Amino acid sequence: MKIAIVGGGIGGLTTALAMTQAGFRVTVYERAAQLTDQGAGITLAPNATRVLYHLGLGPDLEATAVTPPMTEYRHYRTGRVIFRLMTKDFRELYGAPYLRLHRWDLQHALITRLAQTAPDALKFGSCVERIEPRKSQVELRFADGRSEIADVVIAADGIRSAIREALFHPAPPVFTGFVAWRGLVATADLPPHLCESAVAFGQGRHINRYLVRRGELLNFIAVAHRNQWEEEGWFIPAPLDEFLEEFSSFDEGTQTIISRPVLGKVFKWGLFGRPWLDEWSSGRVVLLGDAAHPMLPFLGQGAANAIEDAMILTRCLKSEATPEQAFALYQRTRGPRARAATDEAAKRGERYLGEPNAESLKGNEPGAEYAYDAVSGPLGG
Repeated sequence: MKIAIVGGGIGGLTTALAMTQAGFRVTVYERAAQLTDQGAGITLAPNATRVLYHLGLGPDLEATAVTPPMTEYRHYRTGRVIFRLMTKDFRELYGAPYLRLHRWDLQHALITRLAQTAPDALKFGSCVERIEPRKSQVELRFADGRSEIADVVIAADGIRSAIREALFHPAPPVFTGFVAWRGLVATADLPPHLCESAVAFGQGRHINRYLVRRGELLNFIAVAHRNQWEEEGWFIPAPLDEFLEEFSSFDEGTQTIISRPVLGKVFKWGLFGRPWLDEWSSGRVVLLGDAAHPMLPFLGQGAANAIEDAMILTRCLKSEATPEQAFALYQRTRGPRARAATDEAAKRGERYLGEPNAESLKGNEPGAEYAYDAVSGPLGG
């Protein structure tokens, strides 16, 4: 069976690795001429790292990852600690670690591992313009005029998935009222006491910061409440002075951090919600990750759910007689969990809107979601 994966992001690459390990023949079609450093951090909870370690990525991830001893929630204006969340021994509790990484370090590890296990599986500069279902296959048509035939197409083409739009014609995305900025700061440029994991929040704004890349960089994501529409793109440069003015009421330490982004670069985008899809497949085409169930970033589980999808879909294709049966089992297995995470992520953002207090943070502690086992847990819900 020939499997085509559209999209070379975290979800697509994890799917390719999982399926290669399971004995499937895969090709990943990535529209970009090459994958590059996106300059952002990522959190991987045990439910995600369990899969990545199963795929042999553990040593590569640990070479650059950081596990914070704790995260402090602080008053945005005074810097006073409101709530302290200690990092538990997640290896002991769940059999897998909690890691924070530079996103590119994760993606590079995935690319390197795929090149070792399935040389030439990743095809750059391959922009899929449309797909055309056939009786028991799918034709992929590319922007350069060529075409390919696959038995199964997995759409891992992200939050603005063209395949999702073509197959399901969902309602347009809706602005959620939040705008985000992201950046990285070299820890060598900061006082040591600022090189830590902390969330400063209050009055509709919050800034989450944490160490990545062996502690050499401090990643931050800042969010503010807005009424007007903002552009959605992930790579929109933002004027540094505008960003600093937006968060000028924050404590001195926070302002020191955000005033020193690497190369002075900060990126800005609007956060949009999308309607829930009850079906993720049509014929021999199936959606995965953000293409299937995009979620807001407040729960830190978006990439983790794509990684879970990759493992579960692989197991379903291995266990079922036909791709259609596998997709139905995948939907039954993943749908309720992804829906719960999507809803919780939306609720979590509301906790930062009012005056900072410990009461509003109840429920931020990790729970049963970390115990989810996509590698060997039951299929079918």
